[in-house]
Amino acid sequence: MMKPLCLVPWTSIDIRPNGTIAPCCKYRETPEEKLNITQVSINDYTNSTFLKNVKDTMLQNKWPEGCFRCRQEEASGIKSKRILDYERWPTEFDTYTEDKGYIIAAIAFGNTCNLKCITCHSSASSLWRKEYFDIYGVDEAPVDKLSSDSREIYDTMPNIIHLDIPGGEPFLSEIKKQKRLLQKYVESGRSKDISLHYTTNGQIFPNTEWWNLWQNFKEIDMQLSIDGVGKRYEYIRFPGKQHVIEQNVELFIEKEKTNNNLRLSVSHTVSSYNIYYLTEFFDWCEQVGLPRPWCGVVHTPKYMRPQVYPQAIKNKIIEHLKGSRYEDVQTWAHYLINNDSSEYFSEFLRLTDAHDLYRNLNFANTFPEVKELLDAVK
Repeated sequence: MMKPLCLVPWTSIDIRPNGTIAPCCKYRETPEEKLNITQVSINDYTNSTFLKNVKDTMLQNKWPEGCFRCRQEEASGIKSKRILDYERWPTEFDTYTEDKGYIIAAIAFGNTCNLKCITCHSSASSLWRKEYFDIYGVDEAPVDKLSSDSREIYDTMPNIIHLDIPGGEPFLSEIKKQKRLLQKYVESGRSKDISLHYTTNGQIFPNTEWWNLWQNFKEIDMQLSIDGVGKRYEYIRFPGKQHVIEQNVELFIEKEKTNNNLRLSVSHTVSSYNIYYLTEFFDWCEQVGLPRPWCGVVHTPKYMRPQVYPQAIKNKIIEHLKGSRYEDVQTWAHYLINNDSSEYFSEFLRLTDAHDLYRNLNFANTFPEVKELLDAVK
């Protein structure tokens, strides 16, 4: 096949907590493009006009409209998912042929979650549902989207090499269905060639049954999703507790020493709340023995984008980030220079106050350095 701008529409499939099917977690489809696993099969999606149009655009070396996240990140010097996927699977991508079908899948088994992170929403976290309705007037009920034995996933992806299980919180969402699927791979002998990736908030440490099952797989990439330190962590990852994440980090690090197929990683979602504190977070990861974090960025809600601040405040944050000893942090100064969402700043102030009132939290006390910048431009 011709080499497209991005190979992901051929190699990968993403089934989200609300059942939407897309090429990857970064793709943002229009209402007309949306396909849902509750209404169509995986084969229907594979043969859809929607996916054909995405592939045709990629073959023309152009960005589909739904790929604006990767396009924007790459234009700002941030490594996009497109680049990271190529870096992780260079051989598999270089030797890929269409007859292999999907070799990478992200399957969210549900949206059950024990946190309602401020940058999240009710379709990805069950705990968000009431607050989201009370503040935004939107109610999103959970979706029972996968068959009881997950047979379609197993049967339609015979050449899978990587299975990503995000959330909700994966260690709370449809545990029996997850384990049934993994057991199928073990019984078939395919598990030894499959890597598993979990995105967990780290507030739960998996029990022995999980570890016994995972020892049959090629690799377990345990990605801890953490967006701050101390009171800033507890504000953003409400109602998570810092002492719990620190306790479980210690347990994961000890497990990594004895489990040869376990690899720890860290993801950090950069938002209007934590953009100023990136160096603090990188320092903390280094101190507790975690690898350097991968940083993604909030695109929605728009008022939580890190570039939401007026230019005078952004300039101060840019100056602060440029002074970091971490090159990865300095990169985010360039991101702020190249992107502007300040038209949503008043919305940021209004809805931050609304969530503070609802949760009995206080932005000013939690982010005093940012509050000082806000006061200086009033």
